[in-house]
Amino acid sequence: MDDKFASKFEIEVLNKLLNKNLPYDLAIILKKIGGLDYRKKVFLDGKCLGILEFDLLNLDWKFHPYASYYLIEPPKIQIKPTKKRLKGKKVPLNLIENIEEIKDLKENEYVGVEIGNYVGVAIKKGNSIKIKDLTLKDDIKFEKIQDYLRKNKERIKKLEKTSTSIIKKYNEKCKEKNITINASFSGGKDSSVSTLLANEIIDDLEAIFVDTGLEFKETTKFVKKFAKKYGLNLTILKSKDFWKALEENGIPTKENRWCNSVCKLNPLKNYLEKYREVYTIDGSRKFESFAREKLSYERKSRFIPNQTNIFPILDWKGTDVWSWIYLNEIEYNPLYEKGFERIGCYMCPSALNSEFLRVKELYPELFNRWVETLKRYGYDEDEILRGFWRWKNLPPKMKELKRKLKSLK
Repeated sequence: MDDKFASKFEIEVLNKLLNKNLPYDLAIILKKIGGLDYRKKVFLDGKCLGILEFDLLNLDWKFHPYASYYLIEPPKIQIKPTKKRLKGKKVPLNLIENIEEIKDLKENEYVGVEIGNYVGVAIKKGNSIKIKDLTLKDDIKFEKIQDYLRKNKERIKKLEKTSTSIIKKYNEKCKEKNITINASFSGGKDSSVSTLLANEIIDDLEAIFVDTGLEFKETTKFVKKFAKKYGLNLTILKSKDFWKALEENGIPTKENRWCNSVCKLNPLKNYLEKYREVYTIDGSRKFESFAREKLSYERKSRFIPNQTNIFPILDWKGTDVWSWIYLNEIEYNPLYEKGFERIGCYMCPSALNSEFLRVKELYPELFNRWVETLKRYGYDEDEILRGFWRWKNLPPKMKELKRKLKSLK
């Protein structure tokens, strides 16, 4: 699964949960794992400190510590060294040196433990604690992003070289066959990188941005500023009114993203009709999702018959993309620092629900308009806040969440 450096927003969340003051330039790497919504492993100096997730039931952020977290956080409970195997078991009370520290813990609350040369994580169970995991004591380096970049600079250069070779190959092919080649530019980090790489190779490259009418104002502003700064030949296509199409098609869902066809692909299809054949540089990467992991460097569009998409940064991970951006001091969309991972429509059903709730905090006018629309389609506030509207047919885990929510009422 994909990884990334923790954004300013994510570090603020961690600082609040952990009562720490971690700096924004710390090289905290987050790796996506399966879950109902936002759920990522948190790495520092190669060690997994725990899992950061957004709890859809309680609508708040939670951190689940691993043993390595207590390499940077002093353990609260001291346990006498013993030959008994304690991992996965409740600790006998006679082995706990400061048993008074347990009294104030809530049931299943996490707590750090220290046993000789080991530290670990335990949870409160009854009148004792149960040890979940242990690790040898070790030092953790608080590596800055700049340190990470220095160590990975040559590797990123090799990735860039491979990607530019792919672009050159298709550029030569298009020249030989008199085929138009352009770039898809969404205003996100991946298309920013793929477009800039292509712009260095392809003469007068056209970068196409489709304004769906549902973009954040920061994105439309950024796209124009980015194009001007880096000398892109920018074309902005406008889509038809989403709100009119909504009356015909209903609420877009993960299973039926008609909005993508109506608001993004149709305008592009109509624009590209003037070409017999066209190749488009695309920033999609195989680590982004299970759906994209089977992509090859070239794929015929399933929606636009005369278009073939090229994926020059297919093999890059999220940290590679960000490393290239930082190393080359490239400007990027400010929404990334505000808690958004998906740069696109503000109410995209494919976005995380935690992102949708960031819209509520930062853009209440946009949020409220969509909430009122969802209410007209029969959703109540609890269902809206937890993103049930994003599916036509709820998957098993979301059905279970709905049952839990109902039991609390």
